[in-house]
This record gives sequence, C-alpha cells and structure tokens, in this order.
Amino acid sequence: MLIAQFSQLLILLWKLSSVFVLPLIMIGYVMVMHHYDAEFTFSELDTGKNIHKWIVLAIYLSYLLLWNRSNKRVISYLKKLEY
Repeated sequence: MLIAQFSQLLILLWKLSSVFVLPLIMIGYVMVMHHYDAEFTFSELDTGKNIHKWIVLAIYLSYLLLWNRSNKRVISYLKKLEY
C-alpha cells in the first residue's frame, strides 16, 4: 500500500519536473556564470543580453527532449513498483 502511494508520488514528481526544472536551470546558469564573471547576477540574466536567455531556453528544450524520450520507460518502471 505504501509503495503504491510512493510510486504515485514519484510519477507526479516526474511529470511536474518538466515544469519545475526551468527555475533550477536558471539558478544553475546564474551560478555558473557568476563563477566566471563575478558581476553576473539574475537581474543581468533577466534584463541583459539575449544570448543568455537563448542558452537557458536551449538547455530547457534539451531537458524536455530527454524527458519526452524517456517518459514512457520511466512511467512504466514506476507503475511496476506499485505491484
């Protein structure tokens, strides 16, 4: 019973990860860029050059492509945990 509920929670988190990964990508990008350029902050990402926005978008679209490719396998694996 508990494993079935845990499996349902994992399925929900897997589906929501396609939405909630964008802020994590943005935070990670700002941290990496801040390491190379101490002046880089989130406000510079927000109002700065468009190349940074395109890079974040490309990373997000790459994640969505990987998510889409592996979605059926992950869902079927998590459903097997229920039984």
